[in-house]
Amino acid sequence: MALAAPVRPALRVGSLELSSPVLIAPMVGITDAPCRELAVELGAGLVCTEMVASEAVVRSQEASLQLLDFPAGVAPAGAQLVGCDPAVMAAAAQVCVERGAVTVDVNLGCPVKKVVGRGSGAALARDVRATAAVLRAMVDAVDVPVTAKMRLGWDAQTINAPELARALADVGVTAITVHGRTRCQGYAGEADWLEIARVKDAVDIPVIGSGDVEDLRLIERRIRSGVVDGVVIARGMLGNFWLVRQASHLLATGELLDDLDFAARIALCRRHLGMLVAYHGPQRALRIGRKYVAWSIKGCNGAARLRAMVQDLDSLDMLDTIFERAVVAGLGPQGWYRPVFTSGEG
Repeated sequence: MALAAPVRPALRVGSLELSSPVLIAPMVGITDAPCRELAVELGAGLVCTEMVASEAVVRSQEASLQLLDFPAGVAPAGAQLVGCDPAVMAAAAQVCVERGAVTVDVNLGCPVKKVVGRGSGAALARDVRATAAVLRAMVDAVDVPVTAKMRLGWDAQTINAPELARALADVGVTAITVHGRTRCQGYAGEADWLEIARVKDAVDIPVIGSGDVEDLRLIERRIRSGVVDGVVIARGMLGNFWLVRQASHLLATGELLDDLDFAARIALCRRHLGMLVAYHGPQRALRIGRKYVAWSIKGCNGAARLRAMVQDLDSLDMLDTIFERAVVAGLGPQGWYRPVFTSGEG
């Protein structure tokens, strides 16, 4: 049977043409180089570094510069900055481009106190003029597309996403991602895609939707109908990277791939852990990888005992033992379910 035509033409962000309208959100503690490599392999049209503080980049702090690593072949990949000083953000954007970023995104949605307390993230987005000044400086400083990721507003009484989006488009921002919650919501409740659609109606640049991106057919309908030009996958892929392949394949072909069975899900996680080891080295990789292992075995029989083993994970042999026991135990009656996770991404 012939497959359906692609949902929409390739997504263009400024001069950059993406192979898929499925993007991966910048997530603190998640989107390191191995995560981005796997996401690109699975079909993501654009991946991004973790959120990086502009001040630390300009001061050349090693920990922050390590996050701005762009391995060959993992492309297209952008960087995300957070900050509120136009000159510092512009200088940091230049560093990102020098290190290999093909886009520079500004986090205008981060809700965490240590970020908003400095006037950045969702706090900066409350002031449309100040935000536009920051983005204008960055657009003038680099020759790659500058984008922004925002929330609907600070709270339900101060939703300003359409106004902010228009101001950013006017200063040369080439695409906007909108998370369909306010800062005060955090990650509670449901994302409001009707409000995201209002942003799409307000500007002529691409608008990417974010928030509760898990229902694949719903993703397809939203893009087909023009509610958004693309989607950003964030928490939905944790413990389930296959969602990236399913979404990108569906939008390219009209065909919905089956979910992975439990053994295949674990095999994909094991492959990811191998990539982490190759990049970070065994000791650091296994420490980073504990959360991925715990997420991948959620819902299996005897998961509590296995999770206790995960907390002490310190060798590849132990990793394989955990996965082998999980496969033998199989899924319990509830089945696999998405882990609860919140990140510094907006």
